Amino acid sequence: MPPFSSRLVVRNLATMAGTVPFSFGVGAGECHALLGTRGEYLSIVADALAGLRRALDGNVVVGGIDVTNRPPLTRMCGSWSARDPLFAHLTVFANLLFPLRVRGIARAEASDRARQAVALLGLEGLEDLRPDMLDEEQTLRAGLARVLVTAPPVIVLDDPLAALPPDRRSSMRSFLGRLVRARDLCVVMTTCDRDDALVMGDRIGFVHGPDLLQTGTAADLFDRPACDRVATGFADANALTGRVDRIEDDVAVIHLPGGLTVQAMAAPGLVEDSLCTVCVRPDRIATLFPARPGAMGSIAGEDGEPAMLPAVLVDMRHMGTYIRMRLRLSNGDEMLVRRPPLQIVCGVEPGRPALLAWQAGQAIAFPFRHEMR
Repeated sequence: MPPFSSRLVVRNLATMAGTVPFSFGVGAGECHALLGTRGEYLSIVADALAGLRRALDGNVVVGGIDVTNRPPLTRMCGSWSARDPLFAHLTVFANLLFPLRVRGIARAEASDRARQAVALLGLEGLEDLRPDMLDEEQTLRAGLARVLVTAPPVIVLDDPLAALPPDRRSSMRSFLGRLVRARDLCVVMTTCDRDDALVMGDRIGFVHGPDLLQTGTAADLFDRPACDRVATGFADANALTGRVDRIEDDVAVIHLPGGLTVQAMAAPGLVEDSLCTVCVRPDRIATLFPARPGAMGSIAGEDGEPAMLPAVLVDMRHMGTYIRMRLRLSNGDEMLVRRPPLQIVCGVEPGRPALLAWQAGQAIAFPFRHEMR
């Protein structure tokens, strides 16, 4: 099979009424991951890209050719979905031959390309089996081979790893990543699993419900989220509601309920004397467990130092590479904190008083959304 070199450009595509149109581009040897909270909405996007569903507006361009109104057979976008299984009455090899014969490929060439796909996807020895004799990973490999055998310039994968057990899922992430790079594939992959997006996605689009909220690298979404839904949904940030007291040099001073004060970077649109949502990632929060009870109390930050927030440890779990702590602030809000195992003091257990703090640059204050979703 020849190497792939085309590029996908999506311009102002609208797949559902009432959603904001979105745009992105994917080059050869790249995987663009669409990470979402609702699989049904991701499937709608995948179907619109592959030509299985008519978009309401926008353009899909493959290799400089507008294929928006083309049917799937001539669209130059191959697709795989669990909703499009292998033909149960055909063997694996016959399943690979089928799309080639539909396109009028001669028998000898079709057989040669099918054998190449078998080798590429590691299906040797399985050619004569029917789909009901394959396990989950073999079924996925056979489905991918059926897509790759036609050498489409663009490949759309709709949550391809969802049916795999955790160990197989991890190995297939690595396999698909190597395949994308080695064959210069141009891939759009939807997934509801963040690890899929992080491992495979050169760029990631975060989809909340039906809306694409932000597209960028993993670093962009982690460190420069466009809104609180990206910060909490993608980066697992804590979210606290407060009121902006003042903004100085892009740093907002925010009053939380219960007389607590924190600082955060002001997101665009944030104004003084307005409600806001403060987002801070669990790994950006410093935690202190004072040895003396008298050391507790809300300590206002001075000279740029972060304020110390009194809290009580509610729960603590060892997650292998980090310690996950749940702490309750004095105003009743709860926060998650992640710390390296070696930073935890011996004898720390639920009920222990603590002080929490973060630098202003480690948190972002977004304008408050009155309808939280």
